[in-house]
Amino acid sequence: MESQQSGDSDWEFDELEDENDVIFTKATQQVQKTHDKIMPNDLLQLYGLFKQATVGKCNTSKPSMFAMQARAKWSAWEELGSMSSEKAKELYVETVKQLDPHWYEQIQKGENMSGGGGTGWVVHSIELPPDDVLTHKPDCEKTIFDFVKDRNFSKVEEMLNPSDLQALDETGLGLIHWATDANNVQILSLLLSSGCPVDLQDAEQRQTALHYATSCGHSECIRLLLQYGADKMAKDIDGQTCVDVADTTVLSLLN
Repeated sequence: MESQQSGDSDWEFDELEDENDVIFTKATQQVQKTHDKIMPNDLLQLYGLFKQATVGKCNTSKPSMFAMQARAKWSAWEELGSMSSEKAKELYVETVKQLDPHWYEQIQKGENMSGGGGTGWVVHSIELPPDDVLTHKPDCEKTIFDFVKDRNFSKVEEMLNPSDLQALDETGLGLIHWATDANNVQILSLLLSSGCPVDLQDAEQRQTALHYATSCGHSECIRLLLQYGADKMAKDIDGQTCVDVADTTVLSLLN
């Protein structure tokens, strides 16, 4: 009898763990869908919790002081110290709950609990609070990366050199990443037709433009990248393909 009770208890505990994992997965998918409505500081907090939950204690070196974006994300993860994976998942779900109470109401009602899409961090860049110096930088001081971020096609076309196509900026991103991140098909098409490597990886997460496009749900960018032969099975630093990080609304485009 005692042995039977122990078995039942273990089974119930495993079932609870599975349920918590499902809710965590749904929370990451909700962030993927709504990231453009989430404040930068909240995204940084979610990023740190996601990495802690899926990888554990921060295990990478601190990025250069010039890589402001990467440095902010690293700090959000590193400051969590030795927090357990389960605690990080719990806090991640709690944060999403506070940001989007309606989503959690659906979860409680048993809605929005079906599968679809993997557990993956939003690869859409986390914008840092605006810096007055950078925001008001005159055109004469801007690089081609700045003009891609500004969505200034004519300037990008005017300045584009072959050496720019494989270059990464101080944040570890290429022109192709910024164009895809901005969902700017015109600039992305220019880069690809000029010979930009379609599977160029960023420095931090080793993600391609297709990772960015699928995570952000940028359908036109996905079609264009696939047209140029983007590798759907390319893996990032966490071993995830674009299918693993894809927004559920664009999975059909990858088949």
